[in-house]
Amino acid sequence: MAAPAAETTVPDVVSTKAEAKKKSHWAVSFLAGFASGATEVCVTMPLDTVKTYTQVSRTPGMTPSRAAKDIYKLKGLPGFYFGLPAVMLQVAGKGAIRFTAYEQFKSALQVTPGVPIASVDFLAGVGAGFVEAFVWTTPTERLKVLRQNDIKTGLNRYSSLVGSVQTVARDHGIRGLYAGIGATGIRQASGVGVRFALYGKVKSALTTDPPHMWQSALAGGITGCVSTILNHPIDVIKSRIEAQDGAVKEYTSSLAGLRTIAQQEGFLALYKGLAPRLMKISIGQAITFSAYEFYSGTISNVTGL
Repeated sequence: MAAPAAETTVPDVVSTKAEAKKKSHWAVSFLAGFASGATEVCVTMPLDTVKTYTQVSRTPGMTPSRAAKDIYKLKGLPGFYFGLPAVMLQVAGKGAIRFTAYEQFKSALQVTPGVPIASVDFLAGVGAGFVEAFVWTTPTERLKVLRQNDIKTGLNRYSSLVGSVQTVARDHGIRGLYAGIGATGIRQASGVGVRFALYGKVKSALTTDPPHMWQSALAGGITGCVSTILNHPIDVIKSRIEAQDGAVKEYTSSLAGLRTIAQQEGFLALYKGLAPRLMKISIGQAITFSAYEFYSGTISNVTGL
């Protein structure tokens, strides 16, 4: 009779440990993702402000350097950090959601029949990108773009995070916070999918024994460059849609908007703001991936999770 008792006890213990490990891993992913996102935004926000100013400008020949001069002339150095609370909240929250969702999707896909192992990272990244876009990125980025667009218009309608939410809700309803959700979802899903698909492969090619943090940073930077070049046009139309603040909407959908920009401003207009965005995302992903690995290791060691 002892044998059956042992057989029923062991699976229970293993199951309990596996569940605890999964919960701990979720907590570590969330906290490390939040911290890495906050670290990233402190460094890269000026580049993001220049990028958005360049994209929403209709001035012919608007370049990143000219945009930076305009921002400095209008608002001084603080202008490069206009909307910081919204951006800090956005990027840190996005990092927490992204890494947590990615790990959950990856765990599910690894045991799903018929899913090629080589596709797991990409598909998990795509899923994480869509989740973060719907739950977090679309409304927070809408507020960020409106705040940054205030620099160009000079209207100062969105002077604070709380005030911005109230203004959008009053003028457009809660749906106003989700302007550009289609473009944002496509951008996040494609970008995050490519980054997670490439990161492990690039890092493996760079890693030596013992590994160094710069290898994680370089791998993150490379994946950031690739994803940015691939999906930049959708980022341009996303910014245009989110910057619309009147009753008449020039861009009613992502596809129609891309066509309108190409016809009216030329194909190269779809790559407006590429230089600052390329710098911002490559630097940002270098920071994010290396910081995530550092924070996750530190949190695990300190908490024992």
